[in-house]
Amino acid sequence: MTDDSSQFEYDGECAFAISTGKRGVAGSPKHTIIDGDRTYQFSNGVARLLWKVLPNRAAKADEVYREA
Repeated sequence: MTDDSSQFEYDGECAFAISTGKRGVAGSPKHTIIDGDRTYQFSNGVARLLWKVLPNRAAKADEVYREA
């Protein structure tokens, strides 16, 4: 996997941070989740874990990302 942010959702920003309304938090290629045809990147392992256990993170992140 390369560092090309175009292969990740939200231009490589941390998906969990976006889902909480924070923008500009860089994701790390070490912390990713592939869900169907979407690849999410996270700033750290805790953010990745929270994305998995808290409900509706993708929908919330999509909403925040569209509004920006």
